[in-house]
Amino acid sequence: MTSVPAKSLGLEHRIGYVRPGYDADIVVWDSHPLSVGATPSQVYIDGRATLDQIKVAEGAAKVSLELVSNPRMRANLEPAVKEEMCNHLAQGRTFLTGITKSYLKAADQNTKVSENLTMVLDNGTVICFDSEKNCISHSSEAHGITFQDGHVLPGLTALSTSLGMVEVAMEGQTGDGGGNRKLNPSDLNNIVFAKYGVHLEGRAFERAKFAGITRAISAPLNGGFISGISVGIKTSGKQTILNGGIFRDDVAVHFAVGQASKSRFAMCV
Repeated sequence: MTSVPAKSLGLEHRIGYVRPGYDADIVVWDSHPLSVGATPSQVYIDGRATLDQIKVAEGAAKVSLELVSNPRMRANLEPAVKEEMCNHLAQGRTFLTGITKSYLKAADQNTKVSENLTMVLDNGTVICFDSEKNCISHSSEAHGITFQDGHVLPGLTALSTSLGMVEVAMEGQTGDGGGNRKLNPSDLNNIVFAKYGVHLEGRAFERAKFAGITRAISAPLNGGFISGISVGIKTSGKQTILNGGIFRDDVAVHFAVGQASKSRFAMCV
């Protein structure tokens, strides 16, 4: 983040690195700067420490107390623990308790939206979603996970302009390209179909799944007034375009409205 820009400016001989003789203002954190409760331990400006260590210790103690007393704070799990938990959810039988709210339709799950619900998953499939008393018979050899004020939501469907179309926006070779802008879009034979260029792989799918998005609608990367016809795709990564990765071939015709339609990067909705 600092060495590459310094080198680009031709100043890497004195800035951009934490090295003896270099100019640098440095912040030392007690954990990852973007994690909940992260606190700066010290700030060095021109080589001088600027924070009072007594006040820093008092602030860190206060933050730690809030994290312990507030159960709504999301725990920052270690990667190994997270991987083990996800493997149990996908491949084994898991007994989930501590669910206080469900946003699933009662008719679909054969249960009422209430508190103190229990869910049992078997190889990623819900086999029981009811009170703990009614699901206890399915808990044999199950890996137990207890939530604090757990919520259950249905899978989300996202409207995307690039998911499945291109992996890196500024690198055209990571996608299947766009439509030919020289063709007349009013001719139905020239409309671009996203289903012919979609790819169900890449890091973007991992980020989408982490956010609870199980399906996405992606439009072709084609500027101008008419973009083309979008496709409905699944983000699980377990299917391809030939075995269920596409849940709907043709979703809608996408076009741009206003001045944005004059740009080749127009957002089509």
